[in-house]
Amino acid sequence: MLRHRTLPCPGRFQRRDFDFVAEVLSPEGARCHLEKLWSDPDGMREMLDLKEVLHALLESPAMLRVTPGFYFYVLVRHGFVHAELKNAELADHVAGMLTKRVGADGGDPLLDVTRGFTHAAELISFIKTSRGRIRHHLQVAAGNQFLVLTGLYPDFIRKRHERGIAPGLDYYEAFAARAFRRAADGCGCAAGSSRHLYGTLAEALPQVRRALNRIAEEFVFLGE
Repeated sequence: MLRHRTLPCPGRFQRRDFDFVAEVLSPEGARCHLEKLWSDPDGMREMLDLKEVLHALLESPAMLRVTPGFYFYVLVRHGFVHAELKNAELADHVAGMLTKRVGADGGDPLLDVTRGFTHAAELISFIKTSRGRIRHHLQVAAGNQFLVLTGLYPDFIRKRHERGIAPGLDYYEAFAARAFRRAADGCGCAAGSSRHLYGTLAEALPQVRRALNRIAEEFVFLGE
């Protein structure tokens, strides 16, 4: 399992993200005490874990001013805590992945999520013929890609499966878990937190996927 870390770290977000939090927690008071908490990893994490921050993010027009990374971190962190996935580094990784992939440039097959679905066979073929760090990076890319697909677009996968043109959710969930496990065990993975992170993702993949399903259903509009 992951060793304890208290991400997000100072500097992870922008000033406008702090201004949003300060407006929620201290709308009329002095902000100096909040500044001190914001500069400390434990303090920042505890602030962002407050239900008031999540509710304000979902209900206030001011949320339009926050950065995408902040928005996804708060949603994912609260969704994961609700699902008993309490390690902040896991939420930080998945939130960063969503920030890069949701709404990405349609010309990038690894980042544009639903279009990337059609490149699954090509990606798998690349993994089989690659070695070393290239293989490691492709395994991480595949794990991330299929985690986003199964987590945020389960209905898209189900419809393709019902039409007989793609496997079902279980296949892609299992593939993502294997990809993360191989990324954790392979020679291209640096020792330390990355190895633990990918190992944890491999073990907790079904739980992570269901938590993302809930986030997509309740909080995020992704279109048809």
